Amino acid sequence: MIVFNQRHGAVRTRQLILVGIVLLLAAWIAWEFLAPLAWAAVLAMAEWPLYRRALARWADRPTLLASLFAFATALIILVPLSLAGVSLAQESQAALDWLKQAQATGVPAPPWVAGIPLVGLRLQSYWQQHLGTPEAANTLIGSLSAGSIFGWTKSVGTEIARELGLFLITLIALVSLLSRGAMIGHRARRLATEMFGEMGEDFLERMIAAVRGTVNGTALVSFSEGAIIGVGYVVAGVPQPLLFTTFTMLLALVPFGAWAAFGLASLIIIGGGHVLAGALLFAFGATVMTVGDNVVQPSVIGSAVELPFLLAMIGAFGGLAELGLVGLFIGPVIMAALMLVGRQWIARGDGARPD
Repeated sequence: MIVFNQRHGAVRTRQLILVGIVLLLAAWIAWEFLAPLAWAAVLAMAEWPLYRRALARWADRPTLLASLFAFATALIILVPLSLAGVSLAQESQAALDWLKQAQATGVPAPPWVAGIPLVGLRLQSYWQQHLGTPEAANTLIGSLSAGSIFGWTKSVGTEIARELGLFLITLIALVSLLSRGAMIGHRARRLATEMFGEMGEDFLERMIAAVRGTVNGTALVSFSEGAIIGVGYVVAGVPQPLLFTTFTMLLALVPFGAWAAFGLASLIIIGGGHVLAGALLFAFGATVMTVGDNVVQPSVIGSAVELPFLLAMIGAFGGLAELGLVGLFIGPVIMAALMLVGRQWIARGDGARPD
């Protein structure tokens, strides 16, 4: 019996080593596609409740339903980006014309600069020194030209083509994950239970709920915040309000990102001489973001992700730095997993103590 157990243990060890090697090789081969696959997994968990309802009605067409969900996802993501791209293309010629005029005649300081308390005269002098004359403007922006901008646009176009290819992989993976979601979920729960006992399945369910709550809550609140601030853009007279609204929605996914968007829009309005309108726009945007991030978003996400602000910020920025945009959702979930494991460990220790 002892010999048998030793042989069984040795075989089990070799099996685990083999599985580890295979997993490492698979991760090495698929390294460039891990981000699209992570996106697909996040989207699948977020869309699963709606997909399951649709599947209950059309149970014999899981692949068709999954394909329709992937197509709807593509529309939701690509349509706003396409509108923003069209707006940028329309403004490109105007930007080139302004660049030529600035290099030829300089850029005079706006009249309101001198009226800024304490530093107005210094700012006006600095502006005049670095932008006010053709020589100064050429020194500062002379390296910019139609050719350099075209080269930059070409590199951006190449990167966009690459990202679109990866996005196509995300959509294909999303179809596969949704159409096989029930089977994948069953196997994942069984594996979690076998590896980690009773805690495993509960931990897995909590993590799925955390991903779902984070994605749905963040996306919904970011879209709503951007749309409401977009109304402010129209009222304040911001040029290309649709473009600014789209970027505000996207940047609202990043902590403090939307503040940069409506802050820039406010500066543009102030630069046009409408100081009051710019100040009111900034105050309006700040109010919307404060209420949305501190009142609406926690209530939408609910108890799925209960993170202190510091851990949420570390998770979001750390995830963004390491994983890109998908890290905005995965990072906070990892921090939530850390808190859950810590609570389980503490509760286990407390349970071991005598009363």
